[in-house]
Amino acid sequence: MAINFGSKIEGTAYAVLNEIFGVFRGKGGFARPSRYEVILNPPAGTNSNLVSSMIQEFRGDDTVRQTSLACENISFPGRNIDTTEDTNIYGPTRQIATGFSYAEVSATFRCSRDMREKRYLEAWNKLAYNPATWAMSYYEDYVGSIQIFQLDEEDNRVYGVELVEAFPKTISATELGQALNNDIVKISVSFSFRYWETLDTQRQPTSLTDKIYDTVVN
Repeated sequence: MAINFGSKIEGTAYAVLNEIFGVFRGKGGFARPSRYEVILNPPAGTNSNLVSSMIQEFRGDDTVRQTSLACENISFPGRNIDTTEDTNIYGPTRQIATGFSYAEVSATFRCSRDMREKRYLEAWNKLAYNPATWAMSYYEDYVGSIQIFQLDEEDNRVYGVELVEAFPKTISATELGQALNNDIVKISVSFSFRYWETLDTQRQPTSLTDKIYDTVVN
């Protein structure tokens, strides 16, 4: 018996390969993963301990900017919709949303001769606790933000995200060895954050009413 698939498979293809590449060439080509910018915004450091003072010092001597430029690789964050199986229906089951979650973002940084990048990230990491008493700090004392931008061929920002309430959760061990004579020291860091949002340079500035509303909600 012949099977009739109807009109869904009739007609020509939606696009051919040359046409696909032609569309992207006309719009400036493809986005390149090697063209990006990272901006690390450490917490203001409301407490008065030594580590907080080091963060303020790193702000003043250009270490914060230099560490951002030393980022060798990083990823745009993902988002996962948490689901559960809905079995209260006839026929095949379906997944329904119950919440959402985010995975940590990992990055690798090259270290300069004085290891200022490592010292800076370690100081930020130590803001989460008091090295003298081992007591944990207030949340607002150690969270900052991280901005990640996609750049075009002319170094214009075309897309960006911000990791909100971020902090370096894990600083991985740094490998040393005499066989690594031609390598440079690198450190791997995993950043935890509460959520991320897209940075749209075209959107309108937040109104005063919206700022007051957000403050009350927070």
